[in-house]
Amino acid sequence: MQSDMPPQKNYEPFRLKEKIGEMIQYGRPLTKQFSRKDRDLADDLRGCMLRMYHLAVELEKKYYRKTTAQELDVELDWMRNLVRLAADKKCCGAKFAPPLSTHQYEVWARYNEEIGRLLGKYIASLKG
Repeated sequence: MQSDMPPQKNYEPFRLKEKIGEMIQYGRPLTKQFSRKDRDLADDLRGCMLRMYHLAVELEKKYYRKTTAQELDVELDWMRNLVRLAADKKCCGAKFAPPLSTHQYEVWARYNEEIGRLLGKYIASLKG
């Protein structure tokens, strides 16, 4: 008895969504520790992470993906700027430490960099 179904390929999870999930697991607890005066920045960071995750899920499910990939690229750039702002000593004033330490900034920047590389490869594959 042969099945009419095509042979199963090895399923590889959507890596971009996985990386964004890892970034959320790292960044969300950090934003919970922001001081009251930086709460708006923490809210923006959390919202941006969730929008990126939403776009990654949408990208995985849609047939026409170019527009969604571009939206995710813009959201990633916004995330990079927010993280940079959260680690900037000039932004907080001379008396206060920035919400993110240098180490936390470097780790978060590596997540953003890896997501950017994966997204760049994905966009290139759509073009080509």
